[in-house]
Amino acid sequence: MLRKLIAGAILCIIAAPSAFAQADITCNQAAMAKLETDVKAITDEMKKDYANKELAMAKEALASNDADKCKTHMSNAMKGNDPM
Repeated sequence: MLRKLIAGAILCIIAAPSAFAQADITCNQAAMAKLETDVKAITDEMKKDYANKELAMAKEALASNDADKCKTHMSNAMKGNDPM
């Protein structure tokens, strides 16, 4: 029982930063333009391709007024810009 509680707590700790980061994302034209500029600056072709696909899906979600989906795709596109 204690192991399950500890495992659950660890999962919450791991998932919390990504949930908070997504809450900070604003899905609007200005944020989309900045993200597009950031994606263009990516030098790794695989990451750039992934980020461009996510950016396209974020634009589709913005056009259909689906804010949650837009934020998710914008977050994924930003991750393509992370130095890993």
